[in-house]
Amino acid sequence: MPMWLYDQPNWLLGLTIVGATLGSCLAGYALFHRVVAFDVTEAQQALALAVLPLVATIHALLTAFSAVAVWESYSAAEASVVEEANLVGELARDLAVFDSGDSARARSLLYTYARHVVDVEWRSMRSGEASAASWEDFDELFRSVGALQPDTPRRVALMPEIWARTNELLKLRRERLHAANSEIPSTLWWVVLIETVLTFAITYVMPATRFNVLIISALAASMGLVFFFLIAMDRPFAGRESISTAPYISALDNMDRWDRATAQ
Repeated sequence: MPMWLYDQPNWLLGLTIVGATLGSCLAGYALFHRVVAFDVTEAQQALALAVLPLVATIHALLTAFSAVAVWESYSAAEASVVEEANLVGELARDLAVFDSGDSARARSLLYTYARHVVDVEWRSMRSGEASAASWEDFDELFRSVGALQPDTPRRVALMPEIWARTNELLKLRRERLHAANSEIPSTLWWVVLIETVLTFAITYVMPATRFNVLIISALAASMGLVFFFLIAMDRPFAGRESISTAPYISALDNMDRWDRATAQ
């Protein structure tokens, strides 16, 4: 999807998509009745209307599959962000309790990394890209954790937890960046659009009466609403429905609170 679509408020995006779907459908309906020279008999209309439920069912299954896939992808990305932010908080506490000069530096690097994710990388993920600076921050954090020297029994006990959470943080970071690139495959979009055109085309055999226009308009509007949902939720980190940075901000606030409490 063009990224400029995600700059629009939801009401305008929805109005644009539903309006385009409705306009295209009615324009095709009017063109069909103006250009097609032959008269459709009642038997042909009956046959077309008998085929319509089958085509409409296939279309409904395709759009339902797409909607479920988009929602599951969005939910998985959101859950991954929450888990990643929680892990940042857990690792920050482990490093604070480790209580050494090296762990203080590692904790400072963790804070810098998390802040960079919120302030810079979130904007980059809108277009499906990672921040090179965030990768550098994370690599520096990883090297800093590697420099920790567990010289007491308590620190020895903490090191496996610190390493496990650092590696898990890397895994969740990669999952978040992968989710930023997730979108409905173009092949599926083309199949859904072609199936939509076929569904509309079959309804065009109906006589051009006000009632038939109303029914076809309702069908087009409902399909437009589905397309709006698919487009609005297709990119988890773009648009008005993008995943919030709130979990990360909460983790940063907790780190600040810990530091203030320790300083007292």
